[in-house]
Order: sequence, then structure tokens, then C-alpha cells
Amino acid sequence: MNFNLVWAHALADELLRGGVRDAVICPGSRSAPLALALDARLRAHVVLDERSAGFFALGAAKMSGRPVALLCTSGSAGAHFYPALLEAEASGVPLVAITADRPPELHGWGAPQQLDQGRLFGGHAWFADLGLPDPQSLPHLRATVARALWQRQPVHLNAPFREPLAPVQEPIPEHRDQPAVAHMSARGVPDVGAMAQALSARPRGVIVCGPRDGQDGLPGAVRELSRALGYAVIADAAAGVPDGVAHADLILRSEPWARALRPQAVVRIGGGLSSKVLQAFIEGAEHTVVVHERGEPADPAHRASAVVEGDATAVVSALATQARAAGPLAAAFAEAERRARAALETAFAAAPWGEPLIAREAAAVAKLLYVASSMPVRDVDAFAARRGRVLVNRGLNGIDGIVSSAAGAGAAGEARPVVLLGDLAFLHDLGGLVTAARLGIGMTVVCVNNDGGGIFHFLPIAAHRERFEDLFGTPHGLHLEGAARLCGAEYIRVSDARALRAALHRPAAGIRIVEATTDRQDNVAQHRALQAAVVAALGDPP
Repeated sequence: MNFNLVWAHALADELLRGGVRDAVICPGSRSAPLALALDARLRAHVVLDERSAGFFALGAAKMSGRPVALLCTSGSAGAHFYPALLEAEASGVPLVAITADRPPELHGWGAPQQLDQGRLFGGHAWFADLGLPDPQSLPHLRATVARALWQRQPVHLNAPFREPLAPVQEPIPEHRDQPAVAHMSARGVPDVGAMAQALSARPRGVIVCGPRDGQDGLPGAVRELSRALGYAVIADAAAGVPDGVAHADLILRSEPWARALRPQAVVRIGGGLSSKVLQAFIEGAEHTVVVHERGEPADPAHRASAVVEGDATAVVSALATQARAAGPLAAAFAEAERRARAALETAFAAAPWGEPLIAREAAAVAKLLYVASSMPVRDVDAFAARRGRVLVNRGLNGIDGIVSSAAGAGAAGEARPVVLLGDLAFLHDLGGLVTAARLGIGMTVVCVNNDGGGIFHFLPIAAHRERFEDLFGTPHGLHLEGAARLCGAEYIRVSDARALRAALHRPAAGIRIVEATTDRQDNVAQHRALQAAVVAALGDPP
């Protein structure tokens, strides 16, 4: 044992006391003292690739609701954490990135593997340089780590070390080593009297829940507020709110229903919505209350009448105790949802093979579904009938790191993840398969392979066909069997509903890759046919 190890163990101890249970460790020499300490104190997951490690940690933090530590060596290694930290910042996920560093005397004079790591992530992470291990500053180390865990954004701790980095024996200097003072949050009932009064005066309203990772009392609080006001509940696929309208995107494509359901008031909770149709619908309300927990308020059109920052469950519960109305929209939306669900059951019974069907089947089976942005999350949100827990990286809506994030979620939870993503997202994160295989994390990866970027066919740019395929469709001509061999995964290629259901329902232990081949051009027609079928079946509002 040497003082580097004492220092590193104190850091790990404060992480543990602050709620961290998992550490994602990338191999390296300069980070050796911290790797040993984190491995001794926390549940360690060793990931070879720093980019994959960042997204693995993101998935573990989203699943567990706890901060996750992320460790790498000095030099360019920490730069590979950047995409995952940006997503963590945008979606309010607690990540603690720790970058080992060279001591000051090795900076600026041509020593290898060194760069200025201070504020490596700019304003996107709360930063502290922990300084070289020093007996006099051990209390300051503990206090800094304890404080870092209470920040409302990702954290970057830079930790320089001199040699010896290995646990060699040397005299330990005298030092004071006591746990840091505990940090606490102020608690209380939010003052929402004015907001409750404004909502009560507007009986035609909806409660719209966007993506949110927390598992707490919010679903019950939303249910109570809906009962108190008669407001309909509309829940995004990743909202974690099982009650309410799941097919608003389809219902609101009917002009008569959209007019009949137009709200006076909206209570908005959670992150950005998958459905542009729903977003446009709620922007027409005369009064909008945005409940804002972290990051940016979800008010892109600047229509909010009030923004209240605080714990969503506490705010919604307080509103439910003070707001009273007898609004009609809960019953009206319930009838529309009933008709839409029946229409989808009929339509999918005769629907051709395609991406909406794949999303519906994957969501029906998965207890934990990790969905990529772009088309998969939109398809789950619009067409899925029954949902377990749905996780998405919708803070920045990127397609990178989905497999790694799902592996982290699988490591932090009990459920076997089902991953639904497109071929480009799959190719972006081949390292995630290696991570899952090395760590023995079982998952079923359903990859919709339409040979390129399917979502672009829904955009105006699709009309410009001269360079569309090269610049936007981006076909690659690849199949995924080689990726399965790379990580020792079971591989199944499917092209019909029966084969997909068999692949999803058959028991599996390790990694199973299900390649579902589709056609991008057919996909547009299938979406429009299903949307039209639902609109026709809705008929006129009662």
C-alpha cells in the first residue's frame, strides 16, 4: 500500500457514500490506483473502448437512477467520453467521469500521453481538479467528491498521480481521513396555488408526459391530477407513465378529432416529445404549465404560461390537491384511444411485413426495451400496444452508443434488454457488442436493416432524387452476420412476422442478433397506410 492508494480509496469511498454503486473502468496505467480502489469498493465493469464505456455508463445510470463512475487513463482517452456526457447532460443522467492525469512536471515538455485535461468537456460538465495526492488535502478531496455528486449536470474529476502507480509498499505519511459532511436537499410542498387556480378555470386540458428515466411516484401523481381536473393523460413511449393515451400521434392526424380535442390548458412534464403532431397540437393551448426538473424546460415554441422547477412528483401531487374541474377531455381521449387501438389490431392483422410491425412486436415482448432515436422510437411511440419499461437517449436524439447503453442498463437491472435500432445505429456501436460479450451481458438486439437512413424518406429532401441516395439514403450493402461472429452472438435473419415472433420469444442466454430486413421505400407507404386506416376507423367524434 502507498499513499496513492489511500487517496484513491478515499475517493472511491465518497462515491459509495454518495450513492454510486457501479464503476465503468477503461484499461490504463496512470489510472491504476483508482481502478484498484473502484474495483474494491464498487461493482466494476471493465470496458475496452472509452466511447462504448461512456454509453455503457449512461445506460446503467438511466436504468438504476444512481450516478455511475466512469474511469480512464490520461491523454486522449477522456475525449472519447464526450458524446455520452453530452447525452447525459441533455437528459439529466448522473455520470461522474474521472480522468487520470500526469503530474504537473510532465506537462508542456513533450512527455507522452499528456494534454491539458482541465475543463475537457467545457461547460457541459461540472469540473474539479483533485490535485496530486497529499496528506494535507485529503479532507478537501473527500469534500470535493461529495459536493460533485450533488451537481445537476455530469461531473468531471481530473486526478493526477505521480509514480508509483502499482500497490507497492512504502511508508504512509500521517493524515486525517474522515468522511465528508453529508449534502442534503431542502424539502417542502411547492407553492402551486396560482397555477392550480389557473388550471381549474380551464376544464379542457391535457397532461403530456415526455421521456423521463425516473421510477418514482409520478405515475400515481399524474393519475390523481387527471382525476382532479378531468384532464386526459398523453404519455410518450419512454415517459414511464403506463396510464393514458398511447396513440395520440395517430388520433391527432384526424382533423375532426384534433378540433374536438383541442385543449385550453396543458400540463407538460418530462423531455422532448417523439411526435411532431402532438407537439404542434399542444402548442395551440392558451395556458401551459411546464414542470421542469433539470436541464432545459421543454418549451421549444415558448408557449409556457408558467414554468415550475422542482421534483415532478411533488409538483404534480401539490397541483392534484388544489386543482378542481370536471373537464371532458379525459373521456373524449379515452374513446379515441379505444377506437385507435381497435383499428390498429385490425390493421396489423393484415399489415405487410415492415418497420411498424417490427416495433410493435418488439415492444410487446420486452420487459426492458432500449430504443434508438430516428425511426425506431417514433414507431414504438405511434404503434406499440403494450409496453414494459422503455429507455431512450433522447436528450440529444443521437443514434450513437445504443448497444453500449443497453448493455449498461442490463448490467444495472434484472431484465434482459431488447434493443431496437436501425442499421446505421448498429454500425455506429459495434464496440457495444464487444462490451456486452466480454462482460457476459445477455441481450436481444433487433436491428432493422433497410440499408441506410430510412427517416430521410419522410422529409422534403426525399423529393430531390438526383443525389438523395448518396448523401441521405447512404446505402452500405452490409449484412450483420459478421458482427455476430465477431462477438460470438447467435444470429437470426428474419423477413416475416412469424419468424420475428419466434426469434423474440425463444429463450436466450447470451447475445442474440435479429436482423430484420426491410425496404425504405415500402416503409413510407406502410406508415401512411396505417395512419390512414386509423383515421378512417376513428370516424367522427361523439
